[in-house]
Amino acid sequence: MPEKKNKDKVVAFRLSQNDFSQFEEKLASSNMNKSEFFREVFLKSNINLTVKSAPSKNVERLTFLFNKASNNLNQIAHQVNSAYLTGKTSEHLYKAVNNALVDIRELLLSEIKDAN
Repeated sequence: MPEKKNKDKVVAFRLSQNDFSQFEEKLASSNMNKSEFFREVFLKSNINLTVKSAPSKNVERLTFLFNKASNNLNQIAHQVNSAYLTGKTSEHLYKAVNNALVDIRELLLSEIKDAN
């Protein structure tokens, strides 16, 4: 008699309604329960998957730098907005800082597009 395997690990994932409908159709036609179906599909099938590659060093470095800079930029935006709303700074300075922040945003976005 084969040794009974302890199946104590649970694997879960989410599907859209459309994907779930397709899954239900395939499951129904297989005459298996969900666990049997998934083990058959994932463990016994010979399927070649395209695995996403790890981000390049450029993307990792840009992500690090952008995360570091974004907090400071947000603080600047908050401070200049608060100063303008309370009348502590001129409209001219307020607009100049906002325009500079928009320019910085555009530069950051262009770098993201060119990273890979």
